[in-house]
Amino acid sequence: MNKKDLVTELWQKFSDFRKKDLELALDLLFGRLAQALKEGERIEIRGFGRLIVKEQRPRRFKNPRTGEERDIPARKRIIFKPGKDLLERLNSPSVASLDLGTQTFRLLIAKPLDDGFRVLLRKRYNVRLGEGLSRRGEIGEEAFERGLLALKEMKEALERANVSRYLAAGTAVFRRAKNASSFLKKAAEETGLNIRVLAPEEEALFTLTGVSYGLNLDPEKTSLILDAGGGSTEFILGRKGEILSLGSLEVGAVTLTEKHLPGDDPPRRGEIEALSRAIKEGLAPLKGLPARPEILIATGGTASCLAALKLELETYCPEKLHGVTLKRAELEALFERLKALPSSERRFLKGMEPGREDIILAGLMIYLAVLDLLGLSSLTVSETGILEGLLLHLLEMGPNISAKT
Repeated sequence: MNKKDLVTELWQKFSDFRKKDLELALDLLFGRLAQALKEGERIEIRGFGRLIVKEQRPRRFKNPRTGEERDIPARKRIIFKPGKDLLERLNSPSVASLDLGTQTFRLLIAKPLDDGFRVLLRKRYNVRLGEGLSRRGEIGEEAFERGLLALKEMKEALERANVSRYLAAGTAVFRRAKNASSFLKKAAEETGLNIRVLAPEEEALFTLTGVSYGLNLDPEKTSLILDAGGGSTEFILGRKGEILSLGSLEVGAVTLTEKHLPGDDPPRRGEIEALSRAIKEGLAPLKGLPARPEILIATGGTASCLAALKLELETYCPEKLHGVTLKRAELEALFERLKALPSSERRFLKGMEPGREDIILAGLMIYLAVLDLLGLSSLTVSETGILEGLLLHLLEMGPNISAKT
């Protein structure tokens, strides 16, 4: 990692600072470290380790081939001695969770901590496994191969990180596709990965666990957590740590797009109206919630993309997206902007995730419909969700979880 990469990574994590200020801080820090080492000072970084300067004596060197002799002057070596905490973190086994969805496969590799975990790697694969599912009822040949390729790359990442345990979970596409069992069998044969297909209620609970881990939800307010995925929408209603209702709705951005917005051209008025009716019908069960939600939390790929479009992010940065508030007026303005463009042009918008340009309109309309249905004026985006929930669940299990899934 060079200086530019380090500054960018720090800026992504500490977005309140300006890049040039972070660069200045780094220059000052490394300048001070270099001066201290030059003067022979010992540097100790708490929880990390020590940098020690050791002087080597001058010596005389004789070339064994030519017999030529020369003096080698005294030199200084910098020796790093890792601290106990760092050694324990380095030697602790890595764990991983895999969220295998209708649109996206996601990977999280982390080191366990006493109060959670420390992320080593996050990666997303836009596989579109559910492409054509609404028409054929099964995973198409090309999507099948894309999914297997992504799993092979995931397995390589697991091996590089020496992952000892993992939990790979399949969601809506695996519950619906007629050939899902064939994919699961092929995946196990070619990658060695065992995939556990979640029931809708399990998926909702894992999502709740992950969102609760990443956001400080007001316990006095009734919150609705919503994940508008590619093949379904999961919801969890809760208050004061109690789950009041949860479930899965047959409303997904991929399936709705394939049925109502199949072309690349900007959607016609009739197509938008038909899509809107389908969304309202699919969300109807939310009318029967046992309590009126005061807060809407949106998680998953669609929510992340909407927040990225608002911020006009050129690269995906979960730290910048987490906790972003999207007002209804902002979503309406974005809806008007997106529907006026063919999907082939939407992909050039700052913040658009590659491969999501054609389905983002349907995903946006799901969230707008939920706000209307519940009489809410905004939603909050959570970058933690089912992926983190799976990992937290894994950390509570015994050492043989990967063999059980």
